[in-house]
Amino acid sequence: MNTTHSIEEQATLSWSDDLVTNMDKMDQTHREFVDLLAATELAPEDKLIDSFEHLITHTEEHFTGENQWMQDVSFGPGGCHSDEHDMILKVMREALRRGQEEGNLKLVRQLTGELAIWFDGHAKSMDAVLAMFLKEVEYDPVSRIVHKPQVLPEGVAAGECGVPLDEASPQT
Repeated sequence: MNTTHSIEEQATLSWSDDLVTNMDKMDQTHREFVDLLAATELAPEDKLIDSFEHLITHTEEHFTGENQWMQDVSFGPGGCHSDEHDMILKVMREALRRGQEEGNLKLVRQLTGELAIWFDGHAKSMDAVLAMFLKEVEYDPVSRIVHKPQVLPEGVAAGECGVPLDEASPQT
């Protein structure tokens, strides 16, 4: 099956001011992600897998960088944020496997549209909160220096998503 895409077709997500975090490094990476995602979503079938592989490579670097930033500043909700990154990469890798091994290009193409919807929400919530915190502590993502360490919470390790284990455990 050879699906052609007309010039009028648009990607599910394109870069807009709604996605801006006012943190240059994050915005640059996010813009690249959105552009690669759109290129993959609209790629012709004979280029789809290569484009999706490129998107995965970029996403791995993107998420590794954000995960490092969260670790560097002991970002409280970092565990939940990193878990979401891991889940997305797992789904992307599985779709790539199925696209390569089973020829399931429909799944790969559908996932790119779903990723656009996910990323729009992720960037406006989790990444926006992270960017605000990084700006508050004056974190430089290039040098990895916190210029206002006095703003960091004392003795707080990166938190986990959800309720702490001791509160979630049944009382006996």
